[in-house]
Amino acid sequence: MEMMISNFKNFVYLLLWFFIGFLYFTFYLISVTFSVGVSFTVVGIPILAGVLRTIPFLLDLDRKAAVKYANVNIPIVKWDPQDKVTKEVSDKRNWIAVGIMIFPRFLLGFLSFITAFVCYLLPIAMILSPYLYRLFDMTIMMISINTLPRAFVACMLGIILLLLLSRLAAKIVRWAGSYTENIMETIQSWR
Repeated sequence: MEMMISNFKNFVYLLLWFFIGFLYFTFYLISVTFSVGVSFTVVGIPILAGVLRTIPFLLDLDRKAAVKYANVNIPIVKWDPQDKVTKEVSDKRNWIAVGIMIFPRFLLGFLSFITAFVCYLLPIAMILSPYLYRLFDMTIMMISINTLPRAFVACMLGIILLLLLSRLAAKIVRWAGSYTENIMETIQSWR
């Protein structure tokens, strides 16, 4: 039972990594681009400062997910909420934090989504193939599952893959948690 809970937590964390990385990418790319684009007006700089003030919240969201699902102990990063607008916008540490959060997390989040699919969903589909092969045209690794014996072979291979790939997923989750910890330590050292 403990192994099932651990695998479920790993699966959820891999999906969270994808969604958080996608959130970083879309939110910061759109909002920073928009606020820099309208910075020649009166509202551009305050919007940009407001966007940069979201960094602590999103980093804390990432930290909480790593603590809960990856079992990594990450201290809270202290931020001064009373920073002046000009200080926030001109502080290169904020821009480096946004750069660290946008592109690497988006790409790594996409890879974690692929990992979640390959390590968990594909073996589960293979395990359920004796029930599903009549309902759907199943092809797994270019082998058509259209008879009951092939479905049973796919089921056995799915069980073996689930046991092996869940260990790989656990290592990737630990790596993702340590990556988040390294980001937090780097940002904390700048503060």
